[in-house]
Amino acid sequence: MRFSFLAIVTLTAAMSVSACFELDHACKVQADCCTYDGLYYLRCHKGKCVP
Repeated sequence: MRFSFLAIVTLTAAMSVSACFELDHACKVQADCCTYDGLYYLRCHKGKCVP
């Protein structure tokens, strides 16, 4: 149980780092969007990454 949970968390973290979207890119969830200019976080709003 512990191993599978740890594997899922690790995999999820790796995926979120390697595949995030920039400003105005289509998204489904908050995790799809990157930080923007290192100043603020983008959020997923109406299917797009916005400040």
